[in-house]
Amino acid sequence: MATNNSIEKVIAAEILRTNEDNLLANTVCKTDFTGDIKKAGDSVTFIGLNEPSVYDYNGVVTYEDIDDSATTLYIDQDKAFSFKVKDLEALRSSIGLKDSQTKRASYNLKNQVDAYVFGLYPEAGNQLGTTEVSVANVLQVVAEMKQILEEKNVPDGRIWIVVPPFVKTKLLLAGIKFSVNEGVNGTGSTGFTDELGCDIYVSNNLPKDSEGNTVLLAGSYSAIAYAEQVLETQVIDRLEDSFATAVRGRIVFGAKVIRPDELVAQPVSDGANTI
Repeated sequence: MATNNSIEKVIAAEILRTNEDNLLANTVCKTDFTGDIKKAGDSVTFIGLNEPSVYDYNGVVTYEDIDDSATTLYIDQDKAFSFKVKDLEALRSSIGLKDSQTKRASYNLKNQVDAYVFGLYPEAGNQLGTTEVSVANVLQVVAEMKQILEEKNVPDGRIWIVVPPFVKTKLLLAGIKFSVNEGVNGTGSTGFTDELGCDIYVSNNLPKDSEGNTVLLAGSYSAIAYAEQVLETQVIDRLEDSFATAVRGRIVFGAKVIRPDELVAQPVSDGANTI
């Protein structure tokens, strides 16, 4: 079975480009790691420095050793897609189009990854009680989550909050304007606002708690570590049992809460859209 190397590279690039612009895990997580990802089960390292201590000065200066603090992240998630196409040239010409099969595969991978990352909410160091969100209290809900992070010394500009569409609706009715976050390559489509002094993103991939409530997440841009790699994409000219061409791809990734005190989780239910 022959493969087409050039189109495989284009498909892999499209997956990365789509994820880069639309994957909230890439946006809200810490992604600067060291190490190569070659297969599922690999690990990467996120390196930082331990905090130096402050002491009363009495005329004598003492120096402490500051060791590198490193967090190991295991690449333990492995996802794939595969589909048939009848016309390879039609597939080639459709790459880059909004509703192409490769674009849809990339979006579906994105949804899997975001759902996994947001599903780490039980590890948040700040767990708030369930609240029914309405137009009347939505600003208070957001402000209180933001306040918790500010009290952990996370500054404005380093705070993000991810909300579901029904909370976005209430923010809109409360006068907050949203735009489309266009991402790194200018092709993103995530709802976004920074009018409240933090970055608020909209997602359908937030988890549900045991009571069926949607869990809002707020954090610093260093609270969760994330790493991914598109391992391979293949185009098989002719399947053994068909005249169709096959396309398949695989992505591996991992995520870990590394600063739980800088992560807030709050279950919310959908309340009134009137004041």
